Amino acid sequence: MFKSILTLANMLTIFRIVLVPVYLWYFARETWQGVVIALIVFITAAVTDLFDGRLARSMQEVTKFEKFMDPLAAKFLVIGALVQFWLMGLVNGWFVAIIVIRDIYVTYMRVHAIMTGTELRTSGDAKLKTTIQLTVIITTIVFTGGRMIAMAAAPDYTGSWVNIEYYRMFFNGLVFIAAAFTVYSWANYIMAGRAAKA
Repeated sequence: MFKSILTLANMLTIFRIVLVPVYLWYFARETWQGVVIALIVFITAAVTDLFDGRLARSMQEVTKFEKFMDPLAAKFLVIGALVQFWLMGLVNGWFVAIIVIRDIYVTYMRVHAIMTGTELRTSGDAKLKTTIQLTVIITTIVFTGGRMIAMAAAPDYTGSWVNIEYYRMFFNGLVFIAAAFTVYSWANYIMAGRAAKA
């Protein structure tokens, strides 16, 4: 049993889950050094998301654990980052809520599929949705770090480069795009589920 779980692909998935609290802790420090480390950790986690599924298929080590935990690990990473952005006042909570509710719904569908012996495949739209979400989060981290570096370099400067309101508008625009595509992907999942029942 443990041999079937401890494959290289599954270890990458577990590693990504472990990195989530590490990222959250460093970003929460709200220093430019912490944000830089958080960025490195997040990108590392995002890169593992690109390779664990492909690795499992190439090595013919696709397991039920991998099928369930791979997309769930990506959700932990994305939801953790977005909720933290909201708690820190960087983005609108409604946009984050849309993404969280969609992911809870799809996770429910995935669990139901496993319990009924069927399979819920990750669609191309869902993969693109995840890519957009990761890109939005990385961009937000980069600009947050840039603002903090500007504040550290010029403590007396109060212009647009450090004005948090400008950053909030930009971040909300990014998250709105992610939320809009999340709704589109969600609708496709619902339609696919209805088609399967028809």
